Amino acid sequence: MRIAALILILLIPCALIAQNNGIRYTSAYKDYRNYLYTFQEGTPIQLESQPVRSFKSGGEITAYVNSANNLIVWYNGEKTDLEDASTTSYSVNNNLLIYLRDKTLAVFDQGKLYRLSYFTREYKANEGMIAFRDENIDILKVYYKGKIVEIENTLIGSLGIYKVGKNTIAYINSSNYFKVYHNGESYELDNITPLDFECGKDIVAYIDGTYQSLKVYYNNKVLTLENIKPQSFQSGDGIVAYVSDEGYFKIFTAGKLVKAESYPPDFYIVRDSSVLFYADNKLQLLLNGTRVVLDNFKPNSYRISQNNIAWADQAGRLHLFSNGKIYDVTSELFTGYELNGDILRFDIAGGVSKIFYKGKTY
Repeated sequence: MRIAALILILLIPCALIAQNNGIRYTSAYKDYRNYLYTFQEGTPIQLESQPVRSFKSGGEITAYVNSANNLIVWYNGEKTDLEDASTTSYSVNNNLLIYLRDKTLAVFDQGKLYRLSYFTREYKANEGMIAFRDENIDILKVYYKGKIVEIENTLIGSLGIYKVGKNTIAYINSSNYFKVYHNGESYELDNITPLDFECGKDIVAYIDGTYQSLKVYYNNKVLTLENIKPQSFQSGDGIVAYVSDEGYFKIFTAGKLVKAESYPPDFYIVRDSSVLFYADNKLQLLLNGTRVVLDNFKPNSYRISQNNIAWADQAGRLHLFSNGKIYDVTSELFTGYELNGDILRFDIAGGVSKIFYKGKTY
């Protein structure tokens, strides 16, 4: 284990410990017999004694297709059979299991199953929120916390692009107005279509269609961050990171704008409250007002989940940043790895999976 190198860069309260928000994360894996297990709070739990066809984990949910070709969800210590998985696709995020069977869209949320549409044209999802449209009528609907709401009914023309954040939806309506749905209300941001936009949690960033300035919808207000179109931008949980026209790397978070670097990073990605980037020959993290130097080399790959960061370095070693600490997880040759919350699963030769959790390998 290595102690993270910390540099305070923002004058806001810092807390590097990732917030689980009461979620008991789980990570599914198969043993050498191809039997399915899930790992939760330091304990492996056997789910099946027959080989499974596929499996996925997210948040507290493990979903899988068993040997009988049924879609099963394991949540809160119980299994629920969601019936035949033929013509079915499914995905799991931090809050929801979403599946599409033929044209029927359904979601499993906190132990309850909701069928959203029987004639699904398309859908887009993020943590806790799903936006979808039916084939028979052009209405943009949203599922959030057990409720379905119609947010835009298109009678003339057709709906434009829409994107989904954790609790926001931004979209272009049939009149080319730019609107956002947040906290149960729809707001008109502009009557001109933006050049680009991105949704996060409690925030929407966009390039104004008239002046090409960078703006954000935040706290029910529209703020201008840059008067000139930036080179790039991304949104997260109340946060926007971008490279300005002049090449400055800037962060808008907690209502404040800060210049993080005077030059563009080699790469950056915004996920949750984290900004992961590589600059000055260092892999760095900006989280809750604190800069953390994770490594001195550019990673070959990385995973981000609820402000936990796993990455593989150029020598093939696996590392994890979690709860304010950097762990050197393994130097074994691994074939793949997945991160769900603070649980890191990595696979080694022979189909064997290992779990790294709170400083221990299982």
